[in-house]
Amino acid sequence: MSSLQNIFMLALVSLLFGGLLVRADPSLASTNKERVNASIRKAESYSRQGNNVAALKIYNQAITMYPGNTELYYGRAAVWGRAGQYGRALKDLSVVMNRAGRRYPHAVRFRADCYMALGYMQKAVEDYKTFLRKAPEDGKVWSYLAEAYTLMGRRDLALQAIRKGLATNSHWDGKLRKLQQQIMVGEPIQPHKPFSN
Repeated sequence: MSSLQNIFMLALVSLLFGGLLVRADPSLASTNKERVNASIRKAESYSRQGNNVAALKIYNQAITMYPGNTELYYGRAAVWGRAGQYGRALKDLSVVMNRAGRRYPHAVRFRADCYMALGYMQKAVEDYKTFLRKAPEDGKVWSYLAEAYTLMGRRDLALQAIRKGLATNSHWDGKLRKLQQQIMVGEPIQPHKPFSN
């Protein structure tokens, strides 16, 4: 046998033997996707318990192993956001949007939340408007846009955003009306907490 035939035979035997092992122990067939999903579940469990440090550690390890997996950056951004680390969340959300923004339509909304929390109102407005072009029926985001306009001192645009939000007849009508009242009487507003819903 030639050396090429030997290599081919060795590869065939390895493939057959590997297939038998996987059949005997399915855990050996664990795919990258399954490992990533397990990491996400574990990290989210920690985050729901308020243990963002443990959640971030898991996400960081998973991203080191699978740096091309956009879902890991999206999940880590949520944990950064819940931890109040808006600059870091913003960075991960920008990665998500650059790689696969269409698969993660709310990434732009969460990024707007980060900009707003960091005081970059114009950038927040741009991102909220981008989101609303694709989801104009989202009354909640119309209220977020109105908050940003109010904080910029643009009462006229804030009231216009509220009118558009009220036209959606969403479950957010009560909050929109309350915000409208606050703006009309000049009462200071308390913006929503990023990543709160």
